[in-house]
Amino acid sequence: MGLKRNLFNTATRCFAACLNVFGRRTRNGILAALSETLTPVLTQSTIHGDISFFCPGVIPEWRARTLLSKEPETIAWIDAFSPTDVLWDIGANVGSYSLYAALLNTRVLAFEPSPGNYYILMRNIEVNGMHDLISSYCIALCDETRLAEFHMSNTLIGAAYSSFGEALDPHGKEFTASYRQAMVGYTIDEFVASFAPPFPNHLKIDVDGIEDRVIEGARETLSDKRVRSVLVELDESRENHSETVRILRNAGLQMREKSHPPEFDNSAFADQYNFIFSREG
Repeated sequence: MGLKRNLFNTATRCFAACLNVFGRRTRNGILAALSETLTPVLTQSTIHGDISFFCPGVIPEWRARTLLSKEPETIAWIDAFSPTDVLWDIGANVGSYSLYAALLNTRVLAFEPSPGNYYILMRNIEVNGMHDLISSYCIALCDETRLAEFHMSNTLIGAAYSSFGEALDPHGKEFTASYRQAMVGYTIDEFVASFAPPFPNHLKIDVDGIEDRVIEGARETLSDKRVRSVLVELDESRENHSETVRILRNAGLQMREKSHPPEFDNSAFADQYNFIFSREG
């Protein structure tokens, strides 16, 4: 795969160089038109129907291709939803799981602060005609309503490992951001109180290291019996792990399962799992 990628990159550079004979203005116009025309829209088939993915880069293509295999526990969790349920997808990225949930007629609120990922999220909603089912917001959710910076480890479309407020990686360690984006952040409790949005029956929280802060800002919402389940990515090695679990349990949600891909074993992510909490009855 590496050799094919290198050959492709070399051929692309040669093609772009050949266009120089047309002059800079014409060359740039040709490249812009090709970029717009050749951007693929890929189709992923599921048991509920097909999903189209706008893929202007390698990572969005990978996310489309691995929709059903990357986190099978997330797919199984969504499959158990009722058609009238509401999902809040916090850290939606390009919207893979929002789109999948919408296939089940689930109402979705998708939150994604990364500007590049939000653009792809919006295009994916558009190409699937799901704007009546998915509402997307380019804001961060955290433990305090405030203006702050969104720290991005990189700006590749579809990438992860960014953090609101502080530059913290999934292990809670500081990293050097390649780009910082001004961003507004809300607690879930204040977002609900201020705007009375469709109330979540299920929350998926995957925000690359500040999941504990999102949960801290959602104590009142989580205690509402309308919240029936939470899927959250947590690192068991973090000092705040026990407190985060305690908040969820005090809200009446019990841990039902945890899982991670086999390749996480014996890696830097060995202590990182998707935890599913649910309410009895």
